[in-house]
Parts: sequence; C-alpha cells; structure tokens
Amino acid sequence: MRNGYEELVSSATELCSKWGISIIQENKRKKFAKRQYDSIDNDKRLYTIEENFRVSVFLPLTDTAIFQLQERFKGLETVSRNFDFLQPLNLIKYSEENIIKSCYDFISFYSSDVSSDLTRQVLSLRDFLGKTEMKTIKELSLYIIENDISSLFSEILTACIIFLSVPVTVASAERSFSKLELIKNYLRNSISQERLTNISILNIEKARTDELNIDHIIDTFANQKARKKNFLK
Repeated sequence: MRNGYEELVSSATELCSKWGISIIQENKRKKFAKRQYDSIDNDKRLYTIEENFRVSVFLPLTDTAIFQLQERFKGLETVSRNFDFLQPLNLIKYSEENIIKSCYDFISFYSSDVSSDLTRQVLSLRDFLGKTEMKTIKELSLYIIENDISSLFSEILTACIIFLSVPVTVASAERSFSKLELIKNYLRNSISQERLTNISILNIEKARTDELNIDHIIDTFANQKARKKNFLK
C-alpha cells in the first residue's frame, strides 16, 4: 500500500464519483520562506492538498502500521523458531545435526522445564515414527498420549504442552487492565487486594459468571453466616 499510493487515489476517486462525493481540491497560496545567508535553497513547500495528505497523513500511518506489524510478530517468530523441530514433518526431514542443535537451543531456553534427555528422546521418536501423516504439534502430543508412550517420551510431551499453552496474544492481559480501570474507581479506593482480585476475575470471566446461580450462592452464604440457631421442639 505504501508504494501504491497512486492506485489508491485513483480507486478512491472512482468510488467518490460513484457515490456522488465531491473531491474538489483547493490549492493554497504559495508561501515563500525567507532565505538565510548560509542556506543553499528555499524550503520545499507542499502547495497541493493531495501531496500534503500523502506526506502528512498517508505515509506516517503506513509506516506506523508496518513497524507495529514487525514488532508484534517478533515474538511469534521466536516461538516458531524454538519449536520448529517438534513439527512432525520437520522431525523427519531434518538431519541429525540440526535436531541436536535445535534440542540444545531449546533446552537452554527452557532449562527449568526440560532436561538434557530431550535430545535422546527426539532422536528415538524420529526412528519410532518413520513416515507419518501428522502435521501439527498437537497431533504429535495426542499421538503420544493415545498410544500410552508418554513415559518413554516425557520430555517431548512436556515440550508439546509448553507449545500448546503459550498464549497467542496478550489480549487477556490487556482485558484485565481494562477491567481494573472500570472496577477500581475513586469510590472503591479502599478496596482490599483479595476482594479486588475476586471481583476482577468475575468480570474478566463474564461468560462463566453468567452461568452461576447467584440466588443459590446468596442463600448458601446467608445460611453459613446466620447467627440464629434452629432449636428442635
């Protein structure tokens, strides 16, 4: 889109003419900048609205979008690179040297979760699978569990669980902060940390909260905290 600005303008012009939107552009009067003694040339001024829009609005927006996309997908590229050797097709296609190197890097990154036995298990699983039709790490983990070989390939199963439990986005964390701004306002300034946490969970997991029987919970709480005792006649 950044390099095809003229095509975007022409398509937008056709759309405006189709919908009857006026696209009259007014040219501003030229403003001459005072030339200083040591300046080589006068400042370049943008006189047309279209050129001013391209430089001031279009290019900054597209550059910001490109930068944000590159930054957001850096984490995804790191995860994909770390777990690439666990893909069943890559597990068979890679050479033994590449698998050993990938396992070593993975063990260094997740040293508290997997042990050095991962390399041996991956090489054994490679010979055990042979030719396979599995394509994803999820299918590989289900294959290990369903065939009851999790004790033999425990480190591989742990690596698969780590991959499957890695959050795809940070939307849940951002949603938590958004809910906190709504819950802890100036009227609830003295709320305790435990109560704030419980109320936040109820708001964040609203789909599950709507399924709760509030009347039953209130009755149960009232019966537990009741000071009056029922005396048998």
